[in-house]
Amino acid sequence: MPFVLTSAIVLTLLSTASGSFSLLFPSFGGTTPFASIPVAAVLPLLLTIVTSTCLERAPSPAAVRRTDLLQVGCIALVVLLVGVVSMILIVAGADPSVALATVRNTGLFVGLTLLARACSGERHQAVPGVVYLFVAALFGRGTPGHPALWAGVVTTDTDPAYWLPTLVAVTAAAVLTGRRLLGDR
Repeated sequence: MPFVLTSAIVLTLLSTASGSFSLLFPSFGGTTPFASIPVAAVLPLLLTIVTSTCLERAPSPAAVRRTDLLQVGCIALVVLLVGVVSMILIVAGADPSVALATVRNTGLFVGLTLLARACSGERHQAVPGVVYLFVAALFGRGTPGHPALWAGVVTTDTDPAYWLPTLVAVTAAAVLTGRRLLGDR
């Protein structure tokens, strides 16, 4: 757990400090053959993979404590920590759009990971986030700087509409995870 929490702090700092730094990526949509993906899109995915990999795999309850509840609690703590560190960085003068994109993208990737975990198990839980990022980068570009609503993960735009996929993923993950946890009792 200390490694996961330290990773959350370090990757949030790196993501927010990256500012406008972005990675060049092929784009099959839009007007240009290449588009850029902000580091604030990639590092939250890395954090989600680190978090899900480091947690104990078996969701079965133990004799003394429920390990699945501890896992979900750790995931919630990581998301909360990313939000708190990002807000502190905004107050300290960091670019708000990059910090908020880090929070938004972390929530989206965590939601996708929890959905995959509930539907297909722990073995492939990181796959949907990776696939989503690549599909958004390849096909989600409209005009430069304005991706499609569903592909907001590839921008640091602060438009509230780009939070919709995160809201949907987190809500669906919370419902499925809650049903699974309540069903295990």
